[in-house]
Amino acid sequence: MSLPSGHTHRLPSVEKGREPDVTEQGTHTDKPYTPAEDFFWGVATSGYQAEGGYNGPGEPLNNWAWAETQGDVVPSGRTSDFWTLANEDFQRCRDMGLNAFRMSIEWARVQPTTVLGPKAGLDPAAALPPFDERALYSYAQRIADCRAHGMEPIITLHHFVSPAWLGIDGWLKPETVDHFLAFVKYTLEYLNRTLPHDFGCAPPRWFITINEPNLQAFNHYLYRIFPSGHAIGLEPTVQCLGNLLEAHIRSYRLIHEIYAGTGIKPMVSFNNYASDLYWGDNALVDLVFLPSRGVPLQSVRDDLMKRAHAFDAKFNAAKLFPLHGPRYFIGQWMKHFGHVMAKRAFSSPAWDRLLNVLYQRPNEVPLDYIAFDYYDPFIAHALRWPSFADFEMRKRSFRDWVLESVASKWWDWHMLPEGLSFFVKHLGEYGLPLLIAENGMALRRLPDNRPFQRRDNLTRSRYLREHVRVVSRLVERGQPLIGYLHWSLFDNYEWGSFAPRFGLFSLDYTVYPVRHAVDATGDNASATYTHEIRESRAQIAAAARRAGKKIGEPMDHLPSGPSSAILAGESNISAPDSVKKI
Repeated sequence: MSLPSGHTHRLPSVEKGREPDVTEQGTHTDKPYTPAEDFFWGVATSGYQAEGGYNGPGEPLNNWAWAETQGDVVPSGRTSDFWTLANEDFQRCRDMGLNAFRMSIEWARVQPTTVLGPKAGLDPAAALPPFDERALYSYAQRIADCRAHGMEPIITLHHFVSPAWLGIDGWLKPETVDHFLAFVKYTLEYLNRTLPHDFGCAPPRWFITINEPNLQAFNHYLYRIFPSGHAIGLEPTVQCLGNLLEAHIRSYRLIHEIYAGTGIKPMVSFNNYASDLYWGDNALVDLVFLPSRGVPLQSVRDDLMKRAHAFDAKFNAAKLFPLHGPRYFIGQWMKHFGHVMAKRAFSSPAWDRLLNVLYQRPNEVPLDYIAFDYYDPFIAHALRWPSFADFEMRKRSFRDWVLESVASKWWDWHMLPEGLSFFVKHLGEYGLPLLIAENGMALRRLPDNRPFQRRDNLTRSRYLREHVRVVSRLVERGQPLIGYLHWSLFDNYEWGSFAPRFGLFSLDYTVYPVRHAVDATGDNASATYTHEIRESRAQIAAAARRAGKKIGEPMDHLPSGPSSAILAGESNISAPDSVKKI
């Protein structure tokens, strides 16, 4: 029977008397955690959502600037003010015992424009804005500070937003791929020079090129959750997605070229939003494996269709929905509809350029690891009964009002830790290391900071306990997991709104964004995460000792692959650096 939280069975809850110590003495450590194992325990952030200082007068402008200035969305303002408070936030992470921090380098800040032009973007013949090395130096300082606090920086190079000079629909233009590659090249070459010379610090090694390309394309051109000047439809969705995937493949090759001869092995991936809708997620992972599997170019469509039906059968066999109610059958219909739409999508000329780029190197898999974001991945949960209390006062078309009334909100997402287990086991079959690049749950706060109770009364601490313990068990049992990153360290701007709150630290936006360890419900999620990580490390180490293995050494049945050296004892963490104070 399904529980009120939406998941189908309970994991053991915290034993009485073993609750986490939420005092300062119980959560503070004097030294940064020095990892004895490969596993990343960390948090994830993004620049536009957390840094502040975009789309205002004299500030860098991105493709959300038109929506912000026209009042279509709530202005981002200073959001969490991470640009100013990064060092303090790294200290919080150090106190929690984290050893990884995901952050983005924002293209709009590195190659900025501060004058809002036409939505179509710059004239193709116009000169592009220059790169801002002051911004790059500030990013270098943050990377060095991150390392100084004992954490491995995991760098996202594109997290949903792009410079406004590309226009509101920049990713519909093939030339945007070339512009992005120029940004990647300039940025990484600058960091590779500056970090060792000015900071005595190794350059970043771990990269996510494109954040959630599946959601970016869908949210702009199918759901219209993100701003766009183009009509919704399948063709622009496929066009956007194809350009984003091409940008990943070519960036993957470029990053490896930049690092060749440096003695540093870069680890490069993109991360999808995990979904049981095959064409919305897993198809993109399968796609990049096809050349190395020997699938002929002319057979791509047929091969993916076979894999789609095999994935559906595998998911149904997992029986994650024990009660076949209306939502289940709606989900099955949406999957069938997805198969129909996919057949049309593969006839689009937008895929031709992508496939030609992919098949230029038939023996290459343009992934060093597989990153994925796990929230509520089930398409059956996409719709709900209308709730007009969820509306925010901003401009909306009639279509948007109807869609928002029946579409699930962030704070409607279910807790399904057994689904995380399914996706880890499924993706583990590809033979690459796996990184959970995002996982978290939302509470809701009104603009005046009043909290809303979730319908399932779920707390972030309980959510963390159940997911971290699933992660620990999967690692113990030999799944190739290399890290878990919680979204997010603090509350931040969630794509046009401050209502969804995902932070381990709570913010009150009616005053300066001070971080609060205890949220409005009385929950101290950061202390819980600290406790669970400590327990998990001990548990995984004990399991490794029982198996007679060194920590970080895989079990014998672990799959091997192009990056199996990481699982075989090559640490995820870069060598310690002596970081200069500046």
